[in-house]
Amino acid sequence: MKKNKKIKNMNEYKKGKKNKHKKKRNVKFKKKIFISLISISIVGILIGSMCGYTVVSDLKYDIHYLKQDLRKEQVRLEELKAKVDTDKSIQEIEKKAKEELGMDYPTKSQTRYIEVEK
Repeated sequence: MKKNKKIKNMNEYKKGKKNKHKKKRNVKFKKKIFISLISISIVGILIGSMCGYTVVSDLKYDIHYLKQDLRKEQVRLEELKAKVDTDKSIQEIEKKAKEELGMDYPTKSQTRYIEVEK
């Protein structure tokens, strides 16, 4: 039914009315589907980003604790190096030589001098 045409009978009028209603219903239905798809996709994006942030924050906590463990191990390593350095001091070596090996400084009779020609 065209806009400018006059209606010839009642059946044509009813048919035109019904078709307009169906067209409006289809348009409304399509709009509802479009809006629901948009909202579902937005909710999905939000949930995905929240999951991503939780993973990132968990990894940051793991990195923090690993750095703490690394620092503890570095301090322990420095302590062990300091202990090794003190064990290698001259007084420690002298003490171990006297106590464990029974060594002592040479006397004058045990000392020998070697002459070297230039």
